[in-house]
Amino acid sequence: MRTALSLFDRLLTALAWLAGAIAAAIVLAICLNVALRNILGETIYGLFDAIEYGLLAMTFLGAPWVLSKNAHVTVDLISRGLPPGPGRVLARVTNLIGCVVALIFLIYAFQAMAMSMARGSMIRTAFTIPEWWTLSVAPLSFALISVEFLRQAIWPPARATTETGL
Repeated sequence: MRTALSLFDRLLTALAWLAGAIAAAIVLAICLNVALRNILGETIYGLFDAIEYGLLAMTFLGAPWVLSKNAHVTVDLISRGLPPGPGRVLARVTNLIGCVVALIFLIYAFQAMAMSMARGSMIRTAFTIPEWWTLSVAPLSFALISVEFLRQAIWPPARATTETGL
C-alpha cells in the first residue's frame, strides 16, 4: 500500500513540475514576445493561443498536487473552533464530499472529451488541433483529485497549528 501511495505522490509531483515548467515557458515566451515587438515590431504568431492552452494545462496538471499539499484556499472558520475529534470527522466528511464532486466533474469532463473525439471537433485558431487534446487534461486531473480527496478522507492531514484568518 505504501508503495502505491509513494508512486501516486511521485505522479502528482511530476505533474506539478510539468505545470511549473509550463508556467516558466509562458513567462519566457511573453518576455520574448515583448522584446521582439519592441525591437523588430513583430510578434510570435500564435503565441496567445499557445499561452491559453498552457494556462489550461498548467491549472489542471497542478491542481491535484496543490490539494495533496493542502496548499489550496480553505475556509476554516467552523473547523478551527472544533475540538480535534469532531474536527477530524468534519475533515473526513468534507473530503468525501470533495471526492464525490470531483467524480461528478470527472464524468462530465470525460463525456465532453469523448463527444469531442467522436465528432472529430477541431479548434481552428492560430493552430488547428483536435478539441479533445485540450479537453484531455480535465478528466486526468479530476481522477487524481478524486483519489486525493479519498486518501484525505481515510487519512486526514494533521490540522495546522498556526493561527490563520481573523
